[in-house]
Amino acid sequence: MNKNRFLSQLEELSVSFNDTKGKGVTRFSWTHTASLAQSWLEKEFSRMGISLIADGAGNLHALYRGKNPALPRLVIGSHLDTVKNGARYDGTFGLVAGLETLRSFREEGFMPDRSIEFIAFAEEEGANFGTTCLGSKLITGIISPEELKTLANDETTAWKMMEDFGLEPDKLEKQQIDPQTVHAYLEAHVEQERRLTKNNFSLGVVKAISAMRSYKVTYRGESVFAATPMKDRKDPVMSFIECHTEIHKVIDAGFFPENTRFTVGQITCKPGSPIVVPHECIFTVDIRNLELSALPAISEKIKEIILAVAEKNGIEAEIVPLSKSGGVKMSELVQNAYKESAKELGFEYFEMNCGTAFDAAPMGTAVPAGLLLVANQIDPETQEKYALAEDLYQGALVYEKAIRKLVCA
Repeated sequence: MNKNRFLSQLEELSVSFNDTKGKGVTRFSWTHTASLAQSWLEKEFSRMGISLIADGAGNLHALYRGKNPALPRLVIGSHLDTVKNGARYDGTFGLVAGLETLRSFREEGFMPDRSIEFIAFAEEEGANFGTTCLGSKLITGIISPEELKTLANDETTAWKMMEDFGLEPDKLEKQQIDPQTVHAYLEAHVEQERRLTKNNFSLGVVKAISAMRSYKVTYRGESVFAATPMKDRKDPVMSFIECHTEIHKVIDAGFFPENTRFTVGQITCKPGSPIVVPHECIFTVDIRNLELSALPAISEKIKEIILAVAEKNGIEAEIVPLSKSGGVKMSELVQNAYKESAKELGFEYFEMNCGTAFDAAPMGTAVPAGLLLVANQIDPETQEKYALAEDLYQGALVYEKAIRKLVCA
């Protein structure tokens, strides 16, 4: 692997295609900026004589052919999109590590026994519609193409947004992965938590990914002027505050398993005037636990609190499911490939569970999957997330070596 080329191209892909330069990285799926990043990837693969093809969701696929096309192929990949003002190497680390691995194989004349499919996934972050890992969920059958017609934001549906971007979502059903044709899926990513840094490790081999459920909640009250007496209001924001407090009381009391995670990540008030009591308070709820079996009871209790607060305060409540994923154990085959590769290269690693949803979670429901993480740092002044160059290179070397192990029949 060419270290300088890997780091240089990682930097280029990570920051050049960005709608918020100087304020993190913003590159939503199915936008002009995403299209520019796709063109960059297409150019790099074309230099190897490999075509990059988009499926109906905008996932990009490339095939590095092996000696025996009849053998189940190895799939590698990560995602091209980001959240708003996201971390510099989020998603792109895995993509460039995969690209450089295939380029290194080509340059040394290495012909694997089995073919390698590279995938750059779309909409892993869920920034457009609130549903995470949408690209990988569509090709693993977790979400059906028809559901794209009802998955919507304030402006459009996912189906229409894909069509407007020149994609053909009606072809997705025939583009789903056949598990019988895949040996395993490998992903490398920069850690979204900070467990590696806190435990003084650069690399992490993931054992399991937490199960996750997310919802959009709307509290509907009455919009009145700010001069209205407090006792005469039906303020949905006050109900949100009460609801949030009650849920945390239940968590603090130990009602849920210890590793339960609860997050409100977005809050919107309508009409959004500083002198008017809102008639709507819309917020997201994200619930996580390592055990998929624990989530139904946790979700039902939280929904019960949401509805009870609304009823107590005389307002309406609507709860709409946004996303579900995770609760997946990573393949021992892939874990062992990562661990053996790290040992042979002389690198230490941390075995860990992961609270963040990655494309490895949906992929892991269909095929053996594994996830390698690189430590995440935070700038104390700007609070910007980043990863050290040496850590990124170590991770890429382990990724390459693990791929090499698993493509040999």
